[in-house]
Amino acid sequence: MSSSPTALPASGAAMDRALPQPRRLAWRLGVPALAVVAAGLLVAWRPSALQTVATPQLAAAHWGEFRDELALRARVEPLRSVQLDAPEAGRVEAVLAHDGDVVAAGAPLYRLHSPEQEQLLMQRGAEVAQQMANVSVQRSALAASLSTNRRELAQLQAAQQQAEADHRRQQQLAAAGFVSPAVLEQAERQHRLATALLEQTRLDQQAEAETRRQSLDEMARAVQGLQQGLALLQHSRERLLQRAPIAGQLSGFQLQVGASVKPGDRLGRIDDPAGGVQLVAEVDEFHLPRLHPGLSATSPSGELTLAQTLPQVQAGKVRALLRWVEGASSPHGLRPGQALELRLQLDRPSKALLLAEGPGVQTTLYVREGHELHRRQVRLGRRAAGQVEVLAGLQPGDDVLISPPPDTEAERFALP
Repeated sequence: MSSSPTALPASGAAMDRALPQPRRLAWRLGVPALAVVAAGLLVAWRPSALQTVATPQLAAAHWGEFRDELALRARVEPLRSVQLDAPEAGRVEAVLAHDGDVVAAGAPLYRLHSPEQEQLLMQRGAEVAQQMANVSVQRSALAASLSTNRRELAQLQAAQQQAEADHRRQQQLAAAGFVSPAVLEQAERQHRLATALLEQTRLDQQAEAETRRQSLDEMARAVQGLQQGLALLQHSRERLLQRAPIAGQLSGFQLQVGASVKPGDRLGRIDDPAGGVQLVAEVDEFHLPRLHPGLSATSPSGELTLAQTLPQVQAGKVRALLRWVEGASSPHGLRPGQALELRLQLDRPSKALLLAEGPGVQTTLYVREGHELHRRQVRLGRRAAGQVEVLAGLQPGDDVLISPPPDTEAERFALP
């Protein structure tokens, strides 16, 4: 009987197999592939490309006629109008006219009520009455004083005459030897005293009377001043009823009953329809040195001329008054407040290198060269009617970026 072979324990060695030795990446990819990867790395590490202008707006420089004019929007205003300002403070008691009404000169427009003015009027009236009463008292006192002075003066005159008579009699008796020299001297002293008292009293009475008259004159002048002030108050009371200064049409009159007004408040105006109309335009203060009477302007309603420029600057604007040329009346149908478009000619048309106006048109701008925009310094002149006068730095046909550039410090930009 044969015996079976002895089984060996399992080790897993029969499943193992030798793997091929790995090759280097360079030999697997090859030299050309390695060059491509290196080129990509160089591209990734080099500086970024030119910035691209997303939506460029280009315009070409060209020769043309530069029209030095301003496009303005003017408002129709009457040539003759009167502003209605409140002359007194108060509360509106009644409105007697309305906006748009045609009123005659002197027609009542509104009436105010002023309790403060009524109280002041009563106070001034009482002061005038008091001062007049004081003047009357002083006049009565002066009359009484003059009467007393006259009586006193008469008594002193009688005493002086009596002393003079006694003195003469004593002189005669002394000459005849009937009285002693002492009696004569006594009579002389009494005569001198009576004369001195009379003269001194006359001077005192004159000075007193002059002082009283001067005081009365001053009081009379004070009363006259108070009466004038009272008359002014009464006149201002009459002005609480405001009347139309001229005949015409009310404009901007929006007063309401119960509203409070103060002196100087603008309440509206009265336009004289027979005086004609003019155009009023607001011009940027930059053009003020070039504005002078006589400049021509055109509008759909006809030819106009600049009549006056008001130099007061408000919010960066000045007001220019334009009227139709001499011999031409204002067109019919224009109403105050209506707006019109016009062009004001600052200088005669001239030939120049022109470029369309835009926010990118500055002394430093970008000019197209191939598919790029290159920064360039230029010299610009006048600007008007959407055109810019180019004095140096550009040639006819140059395409210029007139829209704002992404970065004003960059030297170049790429076009999309």
